[in-house]
Amino acid sequence: MTYARRPSHMIEKDEADPLTKMSGVAFALLLIVGAIVALSWGDGSVEPRMEAAANQTPGMVAWWREDVNQLPLLLGIVLALSPMILVPGAFGVRSRQLLPMLRPRWRAALVAALAMMIAADGLAYRMLGGRDIGVATTEGATWLRNGLPRERWRWEQAIGVSGGCWTSRRNSLSEPTYGLNYLVHFPNGRDARLSFRIQDVGPWASQVRVIDDRLTAAGVTRAMEDGAGCLAHYSESISKEDGDVLRHVLRP
Repeated sequence: MTYARRPSHMIEKDEADPLTKMSGVAFALLLIVGAIVALSWGDGSVEPRMEAAANQTPGMVAWWREDVNQLPLLLGIVLALSPMILVPGAFGVRSRQLLPMLRPRWRAALVAALAMMIAADGLAYRMLGGRDIGVATTEGATWLRNGLPRERWRWEQAIGVSGGCWTSRRNSLSEPTYGLNYLVHFPNGRDARLSFRIQDVGPWASQVRVIDDRLTAAGVTRAMEDGAGCLAHYSESISKEDGDVLRHVLRP
């Protein structure tokens, strides 16, 4: 009778000792933290680069990111999840045993390979991110790649406006969270996200009103949520005039 030979990278023992298992979980957690740090480091230069490109557009009212589906970012998210799926099992944790338990040198190779991929992805995201942005002016919306226009739409060509002032709570006892949304929709599925990174509500509302008035004059349909409590919250921190403009811009 012949027996199938177990691959050399797999260990013959059926059960790992507790210290080995704990090491696997610890390495997985360290790799996850490293992946988060790598993505944050990579993203640290992306938005400043985007904002600098947007500021070069004459008459810029607002800008927004268009790179959320970029490959390095998606790969970074996958790499951030991979350690907890792969590493503990390789160190003998049965509840996470997608991989068979590996010999020590193969465990080290697995951890090192994941660490190098995480670092390389963070570097790639830092170098390649921030290429695609959208910019709004009083005349229309423009989508840029590497600072060059790729697509333009006038506000009169929009097919809809949506958004509003929203309030959310984690539970009935938590403090409410407030936010503003103002999206302009175009025929090809593009959205101008005029509410991206609002820093000062009063000046933002005054700038967007120019665009809002053009959309209204063109008869563009509106689908704004009526958030009276949310609007009251924002109105407390701005002047009465700015509050009136904000309610006008976000009217249903």
